[in-house]
Amino acid sequence: MSRNIRKKVLENYKYLVDARKYFHMYPELSCHEYETAKYIKRELERFQIPYEVAGENSIIATITGKRKGKTVALRGDIDALPIQEKTGSDFASRNEGVMHACGHDCHATFMLGAAKILNELKEEIYGTVKVIFQEGEEIGVGAIKIMSSGLLNDVDNIVGLHVSQELDLGKFVLGHGIQTSYGAGARITVLGNRGNIECPYKAVNALIVIGQIVTAINAAVVYEFASEQQVVLVPTVIRSGLELNVIPDKAEIAYNFRTLNKINVDGLKRIFENIPQNVAKAYGAEAIVELWGPGEAVNNEIESTDRAIKVIKDSFGEDSIFSNRPFMGGEDFSIYQKKIPGVFAHVGSAVDGIYRNLHTDKTLMNEEVLKYGVEFLINYAFEYLSEADKIC
Repeated sequence: MSRNIRKKVLENYKYLVDARKYFHMYPELSCHEYETAKYIKRELERFQIPYEVAGENSIIATITGKRKGKTVALRGDIDALPIQEKTGSDFASRNEGVMHACGHDCHATFMLGAAKILNELKEEIYGTVKVIFQEGEEIGVGAIKIMSSGLLNDVDNIVGLHVSQELDLGKFVLGHGIQTSYGAGARITVLGNRGNIECPYKAVNALIVIGQIVTAINAAVVYEFASEQQVVLVPTVIRSGLELNVIPDKAEIAYNFRTLNKINVDGLKRIFENIPQNVAKAYGAEAIVELWGPGEAVNNEIESTDRAIKVIKDSFGEDSIFSNRPFMGGEDFSIYQKKIPGVFAHVGSAVDGIYRNLHTDKTLMNEEVLKYGVEFLINYAFEYLSEADKIC
């Protein structure tokens, strides 16, 4: 790269660390990122970067270059999870029961840092860069809101980056084509008859019925899907009963389904359209089933992926990148890719060689990942726009 982006990133590193700590200390749930959005807007206004709002809390900042050209978008999500943090960090969450356990504090900082530095270099930009701070990724609605707003109608290419605690610091993973699973889900509500625990034969215990449904669904999955089909079906929520001495007349359970083959969603639907009602009927209860999905898989466009690989190797070295197999994660970046060619990658953020899963109460990213993320995103933007300028 002709520009010394790394020097700029290092000059802004303290700013990046401070911003990330703020985001981490004050996490907010999906579509409730009000204070997070206020902070981002305030910083953009301070840098004199114009922005627009999509949905409730999504922000799209625009850096317009020296002359007209193509438009590239950088996307980062900003929402947190309903988890009580137990990292022991001095900048742990101050918001009870809410935590940045998926690294979106880093993603928001990537975007803020990239916007700040790109704005400082806008005389060198041939085209336009849109920087997306996206709400509601964890519940799969943020990208839909932004695309529905029309604010990305002029975008020609898009890039997204996610931190990973399963990768060493500064190592990147990406590949061509499908990168994540197709997602779907179900919620089952069983309606029975309330009763006194002294005479259970006069009641229909919804909790027992839903337990039988779970057993039947687990068995059906074994027979419906071969092991090589890579299917994951996990119950994630169950609710029933309020009192120790009252037989519950209502029980609910929610399932999350992931697969690397979209056609498997049809098999899932067959299971949930038949088993809950049949089991419930056998016990004199009723089962109501809600199904949703399938959510799309992230699908990296070939040219965008090749460009990202080049940027990573040029910026961080040949040994800084690994090819990727599709994994069972879900990511609504796929919504953008249905209309805009783009690429999604992961960057390592493991702390002291300790590898943790995301979405746990002890998930904490290595803050040095901020340098890698911001540098990659800025260099990708320049690479895309310079390629487009040569074509024009």
